[in-house]
Amino acid sequence: MATITLKEKAYDQLRAYILEGTINSNEQLTEKYLVELLQMSRTPIRSALEKLAAEGLLNIAPNKGLSLPELSLQRVADFFDFRIALEGYIVQKLCSRKLPQEEIAWFRENLRIQEETAGQHDYLTFTHADYEFHRRLALVYENTEMVQMMDSLQDRLFQMALKVLRKDKNRIENSYRDHLDIFELILAGHAEEAKRRMIEHLEYGARILVL
Repeated sequence: MATITLKEKAYDQLRAYILEGTINSNEQLTEKYLVELLQMSRTPIRSALEKLAAEGLLNIAPNKGLSLPELSLQRVADFFDFRIALEGYIVQKLCSRKLPQEEIAWFRENLRIQEETAGQHDYLTFTHADYEFHRRLALVYENTEMVQMMDSLQDRLFQMALKVLRKDKNRIENSYRDHLDIFELILAGHAEEAKRRMIEHLEYGARILVL
């Protein structure tokens, strides 16, 4: 087994802290704070920060230091418009297919995890399952370009989903039920209703974030 370097460890931890909202203000993005947080020297932390900046998870500006990227309301709206068009189409098309039993079993297990973590209000674990649910729909549809687009937006998908859940305490339960209903509609072949429910599901998330 390959040994994880301090640079890799610093990167993994900082990435998780940013995505999960542990680091959520520019005031926390100082080398002194991060050294204390990670209990590491400045060298691996600086390397991790450069990699995260290259991925767009933070900004490094000359003479201004580090900052978290801000999403304008327009970008949030554009992002959800893209998801609505993409994922509404996917579920509509999946309704005309017979899903393999192994895929049905995967979705059942994913939905079980969603139900369990929704009941516990475990936002982080639920959000991971939420992302995997949406990604798997594209994967089962077997459109490589769509899967790659979702993978490229993975960090934004995760951050936005987590923010929606944290802003609306009832959303985690409702989100699970939405996913369950959408999946059952796909299995039953109700294309228009599945598409409508997916669009409503995503539109709700967009409304919460722009309020």
